[in-house]
Amino acid sequence: MVVMFANALYQRGFVEEGYEVFSSLYKMCMNAETARIYPGLPEYFNGEGRGMYHYLTGSASWYLLTLVTQVLGIRGQWGDLFLAPKLVPEQFGKSGQISVEICFAGKRLKVTYLNRSRKPYGQYRIESALLQGRSLPAKDGQTLLIPRQTLTAVAAPAVDITIALA
Repeated sequence: MVVMFANALYQRGFVEEGYEVFSSLYKMCMNAETARIYPGLPEYFNGEGRGMYHYLTGSASWYLLTLVTQVLGIRGQWGDLFLAPKLVPEQFGKSGQISVEICFAGKRLKVTYLNRSRKPYGQYRIESALLQGRSLPAKDGQTLLIPRQTLTAVAAPAVDITIALA
């Protein structure tokens, strides 16, 4: 339920709150001493903080779904690729960037978001977008829509998409 709560917060634009819920769950799960399970997402935590029944849950699927479609903002929209990142400064690490590799439209995509100034969600805008080094128009400064035909026209099986936020 915590993962679904985080998902709902992200969907409604409560990015800081969603990140807080999401990261607190991650930290709790990764603390094997407290959770007393192998790192992973359990069905629930008991009153003592122990993770219970991690093999019976769909939490991991929901966690990944939320991470890809809401946090990283990578999802399909009527067959096209829609990008709408909802990232907080901490997620860009020391390098000021975050990358993910996913499959979409029969292609292996590497999506990289650059936020060198570490602006928070709501303050950054898509400054530029590149697909295989070629410039793409940003829809409204917050989102990017890449037509499926643009992706499938790339001859290479792997496609690099780089989005600079400023």
